[in-house]
Amino acid sequence: MSAVRQQLLASDWAAEQRGGGLLVTNPEAILDAWAKSDDWEKRNITKHYSVVAQAEPFLQARKLDSILGNARPAFTQWVAASLRHPHTTSTIVTAYVPAFPSKGLIENHFLAREVDEGGNLRLVVPKDEGVFHPAQEINGVRLVSDVQIYLDLLGAGQRGDEQAAELRKWPDFAGGWK
Repeated sequence: MSAVRQQLLASDWAAEQRGGGLLVTNPEAILDAWAKSDDWEKRNITKHYSVVAQAEPFLQARKLDSILGNARPAFTQWVAASLRHPHTTSTIVTAYVPAFPSKGLIENHFLAREVDEGGNLRLVVPKDEGVFHPAQEINGVRLVSDVQIYLDLLGAGQRGDEQAAELRKWPDFAGGWK
């Protein structure tokens, strides 16, 4: 029996089904435990860019998507939340990418410069590519799952925790369970 399966059963978060399947019985508790143990810094490498002539975040997301070509980003935090269930506004665009683009690509296309922190465009290379699965697409923009958006907003500052709470309360919050 896998360690994950054992933990789910021991915590009463899941129940065994006929035929060896597993039914998640308490997804809220799982999400709470996941959020409590999540550490953005440990699971990601982030590059921050300061974009001088910043467009509306959705337009920036579209532009980033077009210049990265086959290495399509999967957006998270505020852009993703605003497309799923908007509650707060932010000028920060955050996207997971499989690898950082070549030097100068972002700077040239966005009139941006790389900064140590606090940039309004953030590219994130995850240490676990699972953040890309499952992905969802809204208005032609690829997003991470609702659970990932939720987790990524919790420690993001700028009222990210409020946006996360509203997203989670929303009746259409997929939670990754569907």
